[in-house]
Amino acid sequence: MPPKPQTYPKLSQLDLSKAIEAHGRMLAKQANGKRLALPFHTLERLTFGAKPLAEIELVGARIAEADFAGANLARANFFGADLTRANMRGCDLTRADMRGVLLRGANLEGAHMPQVDLRDGFLIVPDENGDFDFAKATQRAANIDDASFARANMTDAKIARAFGRRTDLTNCILRNANLAGADFSYSDLSGVVLSGADLTDANLSHCLLQGAVLAGALLHNTNLEGADLTAAQFTKKDFERTDVSKAILPRGLDTLDLPVREIVERHFLWLQSGGQKGAQAVLDAVDLSGFDAPGVNFSAARFKRATLIDANLAGAKFQMADLTGANLAGANLANADLRGATLDRCILNGADLSNADLGPMPLPTTATGRWPARMRGAQLRRADLRGAKLVEADLSESMFQRADFRDADLSSAKFVDTDLTGADLRDAKIDDADFRGAVGRK
Repeated sequence: MPPKPQTYPKLSQLDLSKAIEAHGRMLAKQANGKRLALPFHTLERLTFGAKPLAEIELVGARIAEADFAGANLARANFFGADLTRANMRGCDLTRADMRGVLLRGANLEGAHMPQVDLRDGFLIVPDENGDFDFAKATQRAANIDDASFARANMTDAKIARAFGRRTDLTNCILRNANLAGADFSYSDLSGVVLSGADLTDANLSHCLLQGAVLAGALLHNTNLEGADLTAAQFTKKDFERTDVSKAILPRGLDTLDLPVREIVERHFLWLQSGGQKGAQAVLDAVDLSGFDAPGVNFSAARFKRATLIDANLAGAKFQMADLTGANLAGANLANADLRGATLDRCILNGADLSNADLGPMPLPTTATGRWPARMRGAQLRRADLRGAKLVEADLSESMFQRADFRDADLSSAKFVDTDLTGADLRDAKIDDADFRGAVGRK
């Protein structure tokens, strides 16, 4: 007779809730506590909730579409588990064992995952009698295809040889992570921090790496065919051991039709004449690192995916300008006029925006008569925003770790799903500001 198929005991929501309560008592060192250990169980579509679940054991479990949002899962053991389309948004997965897991389509946005282990593993499943046949070990690589790790902190993570095609890793921190041999083809890694990461033999073909920090990463035989590296931060030395001939690189000044000075002059004439003379400045994907132009008028100009690292733009005018995806790390924008500007997914880490105006631009043709500034999904870690005006600005999903907001006007600003860990909000005006889903606010 053929062997019976393996069985996975199934738990009800009530039984799981009781097990979670007992686990909480164990962590609190209370009576009747018991570790939640449910290896090779079926827990699909069940709700774990934002509970203290550190060190739970769910080896080989079927947990597809389960809800862990906000849970503390530090040092949890998910070895070989099926977490397909699971909701793990905002979870603490510090040092969790996720070797060989299936995370296809899972939501891990904003998760805290330092030292998480997502490498492949050998899974030994029980037979119909619950016995393990160690001769039938199955090697399985962790699969994170179509998953979202946006804004997750994966510092020192081990992800070697994992499959992560079409994965959302926007603004993810992968500093010093082991990504050797990983496949992230066709994924979005915009704004990802990869300094010190090992990308040996990794597949980053056709990835979006706009604004990514690649400086100091180990890029040995890394596949960058078709990868978009505009506005990324790197040096020529970083690419000494890999081929970038088929990557999309930032444009140099030598590719422009006119010198930058003349482009500035023609743009000013275009503004003065209401578009009748001169020409709008369009500097998309151009490398303008160190650009020194304090007080320049670039209102309504286009700088999509431009590189303006360490640029001096103090007092500059960028009213209604489009800076989507631009890299302005370390730039001086003190006293700049950015009313109504679009800075979605901009990199402004360490930038000086003190006394800058990012309020709404008066626009009588709109229903409200005002056009707010947008800065969705941007990075402003350690940015200086003292005295800045951000009235009605949409700052949703942006990263403000250790940013300085002292004396800033944040009235009616949207901080939905932002990270304000370590941010200084002393004496800031926050009347009617929207902080739904924001973390780290004190």
